[in-house]
Amino acid sequence: MKRIARMATHVPVLVRAFDLSEGDVLEVGTGYFSTTILDWLCAISGRKLVSYETDPKWFERAKRLQSDYHDIIFVENWDKIPLDKKHWGLAFIDHSPHLRRAIEIERLKDKAEYIVAHDTEPRSEKGYDYPRIYPLFKYRFDYKKAEPWTSVLSNFHALTKFK
Repeated sequence: MKRIARMATHVPVLVRAFDLSEGDVLEVGTGYFSTTILDWLCAISGRKLVSYETDPKWFERAKRLQSDYHDIIFVENWDKIPLDKKHWGLAFIDHSPHLRRAIEIERLKDKAEYIVAHDTEPRSEKGYDYPRIYPLFKYRFDYKKAEPWTSVLSNFHALTKFK
């Protein structure tokens, strides 16, 4: 149970970012909690959700949520996804391999109003390369009430509505 709880520490921040954002939602890496929650939130708000996944097992779990408002796309190479070709209201980053997360966040720095990144506590820094991308953002909020940490990054909003 403890391992499962650690997989959901992003939920309060993700829901808050969703509430503050407008427009389409991007999920890079699917999961038990994020995919279902974002699907529900987009269903009731009429927003578009696009989820990308490279792991066949996670894709199989997620694809049952495919709908008119939720695209679930299997990709073999993260470099091939066109995530930086449009503007997103919210982007959630929680995919593997972990070192890719900083790459996708950098690609989104001027394309997403709010970027929510999971596993941002200091002891994870080496494996995720997050410190490299933090200076690219005007605003940063770290949610430290549950570990692993979740961070919100933005070049558009001051993040004063996060606590």
